[in-house]
Amino acid sequence: MKKLITPLMAALVLSLGGFAFAAEETQQQQGGDPQREQEYQAALKKCDTLPQAERPKCIEAAKKKFGQM
Repeated sequence: MKKLITPLMAALVLSLGGFAFAAEETQQQQGGDPQREQEYQAALKKCDTLPQAERPKCIEAAKKKFGQM
C-alpha cells in the first residue's frame, strides 16, 4: 500500500504546481486589468443567452476581441 501512496502523492504535488503556474501565466497575459476582465466576462455571459447553435461563434468572437485565444 505504501508503494502506491508515494507515487500518487508525488503526482498530486506536481499537478498542483502546474495549476498554480498556469493561473499565474494567465494573469500575466491579461495584464492585470480588472476592467478588461469584467468586460470579457460580461461578453461571455451574453453568449449564454444565445441559442445553443450560436454560442460557439459568440464565445470565439469574445475571446478574439479580448485576446484570450
